[in-house]
Amino acid sequence: MLFNPLLLIHETVVAHLKNQMKRKIPILILIIFTSCDPGVVNKYVIENRTNSDLKIESILEYGKRNINDKDSIKTVEIKPKSESLIVKYGEIGNAHDKGIDFLNGIDTIIIQKTNRELIKDIFDRNNWEYKVLNSGLFLMDEVEYKLILTENDFE
Repeated sequence: MLFNPLLLIHETVVAHLKNQMKRKIPILILIIFTSCDPGVVNKYVIENRTNSDLKIESILEYGKRNINDKDSIKTVEIKPKSESLIVKYGEIGNAHDKGIDFLNGIDTIIIQKTNRELIKDIFDRNNWEYKVLNSGLFLMDEVEYKLILTENDFE
């Protein structure tokens, strides 16, 4: 049998690389799963239980706006007996009720109804329903705050 030094060098290099990869792969997996900050999508929905159309104008805080949005003011008309998503933005964090800070990220919300004034306090967290829509290890968390408006909320 002939001794081939190139074959010996090749086998040594391959064995060394395999050994190095066995050490690096678990470390890379740990880095990937522990270095990622969790994300949460906050959705704000208004349900119109009145007999009239509602006009909703909202503005997100500067850092929460989508770069693709043409305008910072979002206007939505909600037909009677229907609901609509008025604001949606993502941030670092996980699914949890923000309590009194639930509107952080929203600069302005204006609710209009023809010839009537809103008397319900939309800044009171108790007037909004909260629920977790998605949550999990490999999913982005998603939460919803819903404001339900009825004829009694206007004068």
